[in-house]
This record gives sequence, structure tokens and C-alpha cells, in this order.
Amino acid sequence: MTFKTIKLKKTPAGPQTFASEIKTVQAAIAFVKSLEPKTRAKLHWKLAASALAALDTGPIREGTYDRANRAMRRALASEHWLAD
Repeated sequence: MTFKTIKLKKTPAGPQTFASEIKTVQAAIAFVKSLEPKTRAKLHWKLAASALAALDTGPIREGTYDRANRAMRRALASEHWLAD
């Protein structure tokens, strides 16, 4: 199992600019770290960061990739950054 590519809106709401897609766990972690502290402090981003950290440390259990991918998608959708 691997991290599923996430497509982002070409013109996101707000001042944030970023790539058109996130293809790897490392890219997702870098994306979350690049967010402004005020944005990163929101619960949905904290949950996404936690789910991604589970992939970046220690043994990977069944379902961990799915949880991280879902958490990222929910966080991006909450910010209206997820492509339709």
C-alpha cells in the first residue's frame, strides 16, 4: 500500500500557493509544515500531521496509509483546497 496522489485546486482560496498535487508522504509532511502557524494550528491539520507522522516513524500497520490519506483529504477539503 502507498500514499495516494491528492490533486489540489489550481487557485486556492487565500494567500497560500502550492503545487497542483501531493504524491508522497514526504510531500504531504512538507506541505503541512509549510502552512502558516495559524492554519497549521487548526484541528484538521493537527490530525493530518499526526496521521502522517505515523507513516514517517516506526513500523507501518495495516490501514495507516488510508488514515493518513483521508486525514489529508479532509484537511484540504476543510480549507477548500482539494480539487473536485
